[in-house]
Amino acid sequence: MPRRKLKKLLEVRTFENVFDAKAENVEEELRRYLNNTERVALELGCGQADYSINLALLRPDKYFIGIDRKAARIWNASKNAEASGVKNAAFLISYIERLDEIFKTMKAEEIWITFPDPYPRRGSMKKRLTHPRFLEVYKKITAPGAIINLKTDDETLYEYTLSVIEEEKLKLIKAAGDLYAEENLSEEEKIRTKYEKMHLAEGKKIKLLRFSLD
Repeated sequence: MPRRKLKKLLEVRTFENVFDAKAENVEEELRRYLNNTERVALELGCGQADYSINLALLRPDKYFIGIDRKAARIWNASKNAEASGVKNAAFLISYIERLDEIFKTMKAEEIWITFPDPYPRRGSMKKRLTHPRFLEVYKKITAPGAIINLKTDDETLYEYTLSVIEEEKLKLIKAAGDLYAEENLSEEEKIRTKYEKMHLAEGKKIKLLRFSLD
């Protein structure tokens, strides 16, 4: 393992704004750090947490948790939040499918899934973060009326998620196959991640789906 990555893995769990799903009382620790809030927004597979950080800057009265299974990515997210002066965001090292084991009293009012691995092969569909097995987890950790947001450049994942919304009889709020061709975008929709900027530079269209589980 490269020395720099090893250093990150050793350091990351010592950061004030980083929490580990394997720790005891992790939800209690998260609540304490986030001013005892019961309502949060989540960014799943957050990577360096571009969305969590920018949402936290846009909404200083709200609380955000970026979640990723890779500790080295969470190291970057924590450092980026610190550099941005963000205090209303925390970061959790966890697998997405285990979130219902963690969030018992805290509930998500909003979930952002930003440029996840699309797992294009049919044999890998169960790994897609909008697969029904993940939706069942989200239902357990969200508040009534919670909104799920998917932002992607991948046509297959976009169309697949549309079909899941229809088959599961979920409420579709917005479907944009070419987001930046739309008018009157919200400030949240305009946030651009590192990978999004790369996709745009390659001429790809950014897609957005917003739906409710209720």
